[in-house]
Amino acid sequence: MRVKTLQLAGGRDADVLRLGRREGRPVLYFHSPATGGEELEGDAEEAADELGIQLLAVVRPSVAEDRAQGSFIATVASDAALVVDALDLGLVVVLGWSGGAPYALAACARIGSVISAVHLVSPVPGPLIGPGAVADQSDRLREIAATSPTSSWVARPGTFRDYQAVAAPWPFDIRSVGQPVTIWAPVEDEIVPPRLIDHLASQLPRVETVKVPGAHGWIMENWSTVLRRVATA
Repeated sequence: MRVKTLQLAGGRDADVLRLGRREGRPVLYFHSPATGGEELEGDAEEAADELGIQLLAVVRPSVAEDRAQGSFIATVASDAALVVDALDLGLVVVLGWSGGAPYALAACARIGSVISAVHLVSPVPGPLIGPGAVADQSDRLREIAATSPTSSWVARPGTFRDYQAVAAPWPFDIRSVGQPVTIWAPVEDEIVPPRLIDHLASQLPRVETVKVPGAHGWIMENWSTVLRRVATA
């Protein structure tokens, strides 16, 4: 991947993937724990270049272990804020897919007015364990809630920490996200079915749900659909 290590304030650094039109409208993407952002290379990059968008992603496995002893989600949100400042991006649109959703929402809560809009695709609808856990979870979400270091989907360094953070209570109030949120909801998604989309949507003050045909990986073949909506908003 075309990743650059950025020096951030306070002596911190972060690996950032930056694709598309360099001076285009910035879209900060939060990947699933199952990936490191590599899904942006290919169709997403081509669509971004065509639509005048620059895609950026903080590669979460690059976040140092010694800086994530508290909430990993909060640490990533803080790094995202520092990246926005370091690159002088101005107004940013946030995009999160699947387990990237809590990181995207946390960034909104952390960065505030710098974020103009949020797009979530097949989002994990809330914490999966603890007193505020989402009820009536799908079989796959229950598996994720029980992730261990030996789970077959823990395939790279940092992945277990990532899944743990997504499953645990989230360190922010979803209702505090005041930006307009668009949820892209594939109607055949067995991991995050429509009833769980409704659960998340009910907690967001400004939300639109867009139902689309397809399953959990719908975005992989429809980057241009989502990014065109971003570019014309």
